Amino acid sequence: MFIVTSVLGLITVFDIVIHVVTDQVEPWRIAGNIIVLVSVFGVLMLPRLRRVWVAIAAGGWNLALNLIHISLNGIGALGIVLIATTTVLWLVLAILFA
Repeated sequence: MFIVTSVLGLITVFDIVIHVVTDQVEPWRIAGNIIVLVSVFGVLMLPRLRRVWVAIAAGGWNLALNLIHISLNGIGALGIVLIATTTVLWLVLAILFA
């Protein structure tokens, strides 16, 4: 569980850094990433947050915000990979928390 959560956090930080460095800050995607980071930090620091509903809520909000971005602006291949990876990792965490 710790490894999956840590990888999820690292991927999210990587995604934010890519957007900032390339001067392509996308508010919808960054908002989703912030939800992921807050959730990852909470899950790692507070055992009582290691619940299936936390993983589903955070993953769902992240996916919803990313889908809003995609519908408004489209997306590249790397974005698809990052969104798919974070979604799968949230599903894995939900299964582990269940």
